[in-house]
Amino acid sequence: MLCAVALLSMTLAGASPRSSQASDSLAEVVVLATLHQSHDRVDSYGFSDLSQLISDIAPDVIAVELTEADIESRCEQAVKQEYERSVFPLLGDHSFRLVALEPDEPEFSDLVGKNRHSVEVVSQSDPEKHEAFSDYVADVYSLLFELWDSPLAVNSSYTDAVFRGKHAVQDIVYGAEQAEAWQRWNSHFASVVLSTVRDGHSNRLLVLVGVEHAYWLRERLSREPALRLLSVEDALRVRS
Repeated sequence: MLCAVALLSMTLAGASPRSSQASDSLAEVVVLATLHQSHDRVDSYGFSDLSQLISDIAPDVIAVELTEADIESRCEQAVKQEYERSVFPLLGDHSFRLVALEPDEPEFSDLVGKNRHSVEVVSQSDPEKHEAFSDYVADVYSLLFELWDSPLAVNSSYTDAVFRGKHAVQDIVYGAEQAEAWQRWNSHFASVVLSTVRDGHSNRLLVLVGVEHAYWLRERLSREPALRLLSVEDALRVRS
């Protein structure tokens, strides 16, 4: 776990909280990090806690890390269990509109394929490097599961800093193909958010993404003058 501790120490030193100033007339956007199937591993951020947090933030639109087909079918997700267990059950009592963040085919398979291929190449050509990175990631998560004591901790600047560093290392280990897929995947998410904001039908948009995507989206959306980016804490304060 020493590598994870070192990473946390280094990234905290360079982390700075995001701030966004904009007119109150702009649509509000909140990026909320989820833990997919691992919500059960953080006592203070279980599936029921996520449901309550969504209700407290009170969005009118939720952008979800699913495809349009997934939303229509509400099919069971092996990894992204937050939708079946936390989001879909809310729909009967709330008027949330769901927007799909993930691309349709053929872009979906193209990006997934690039990611998998980059990992396969290194795992076969340099298995020791691949194994070392896998151990490093396991240590990072092991440490974070110990540190996360609230939903706000999962959505904190230190968590964003850790995953910013993790992906910088990942790009070095797996190369340009991995980096390209990661950028294109997140850029698609951002384009969906901006399109949803610009259609003018949302006053408060909640963006639900896996915790590793949150730092990227917050940084990108913080530079966008067409919206008012709120932290999770600020979103809850405004509604209280």
